[in-house]
Amino acid sequence: MPGRVGWLEKFLKPEADRAERRRVEQFASYRWNGSAVTEEMVRDISSSGVYLLTRERWQPGTVLVLTLQRKGPLEHDPTRRITTQVKVMRAGSEGVGLSFLWSKDDPESHRWESLLESLIGQTKPTEMQSLVKMVEAFAFLGRICAGGSEEIGEWVGTRASSHKVPNAVSIVLKAERQLGHGLASDRGRINPLLALGILEVGSGTDEDWLQNYWAGLFAASMSRNGADTTNLKFIELLGLLRSIPARIFTVVCTRANKVISDSGLVSAEPLACDLEELVTTVGSRGAQIEQDIASLASLQLIEPRSSKGPTLLKSSHTYITPTSLGLQLFALCYGHCGSLRDFYFSGSAAVREQAHAEGPARR
Repeated sequence: MPGRVGWLEKFLKPEADRAERRRVEQFASYRWNGSAVTEEMVRDISSSGVYLLTRERWQPGTVLVLTLQRKGPLEHDPTRRITTQVKVMRAGSEGVGLSFLWSKDDPESHRWESLLESLIGQTKPTEMQSLVKMVEAFAFLGRICAGGSEEIGEWVGTRASSHKVPNAVSIVLKAERQLGHGLASDRGRINPLLALGILEVGSGTDEDWLQNYWAGLFAASMSRNGADTTNLKFIELLGLLRSIPARIFTVVCTRANKVISDSGLVSAEPLACDLEELVTTVGSRGAQIEQDIASLASLQLIEPRSSKGPTLLKSSHTYITPTSLGLQLFALCYGHCGSLRDFYFSGSAAVREQAHAEGPARR
């Protein structure tokens, strides 16, 4: 990209040969490793690539996203830093050699880069971590959401509020991590309508465990050609779940015993719930629990209670049964896009235990 090459050439002056690597001092690379910002020093740089001093030894061909600038706090002047994708070429005794991936003739790539620049300008990140996370998230979207720059760009420009942007970035990075950092593009693409829906609705929550659910739904929405829109209904469903009902939903989908019919369909048996324990687990108010459970039934995620049964306020326990729709949504929230039988019966004990431990726990 001419602007980026120009930045490097300006930085490399007065070198005559722009392809010749130049030793640099106090020049660093910043990247998101899935949980934190990693700072690594650049040994030398040229218009074609950099040599990074790092203990990492990525496989040749691995694509990374780097922000390069003088070592230290975030450079607020965009002309004093650069963000780019690089490909691992070779490993040495001190680090790895990386080649810049300039998108010279790819209009879609240029649109994603322009969108990122616009987003950075709107949100004005004040620290290196927020910038690097944002850069990584949009680089990931550019790889797996072909043709989505226009729709997502409109969302960024007209609907993204200050609190929604970091939440959306968090969801995208969680999805990338679930899919396998740097490997997601090998697993297919996501339809821009699905990506936009998840960004728009999912970014409304600040709760980390719910963002994990949105990330799981994002990962489960990948398809071979990115044309599938099946999960639009599940985006709507998850968006209608408030925090406490979502916690109850997690408890019952985790604990209810699952059975397989003769035809191979997965269903759940009624789960006996002690109301006092359920209220404590999900952090509800005792008087509100009946409405919370009723809201799940109205969404057809659990079976409706019998109208002849006693109200919850007059009983110390109740029975809650997840529906097939509920079981399917729960599996999608963990990034599972295969059969329910595989999710609930094939080595899923650890998944269910994790869901029980993390999902409904009061934050």
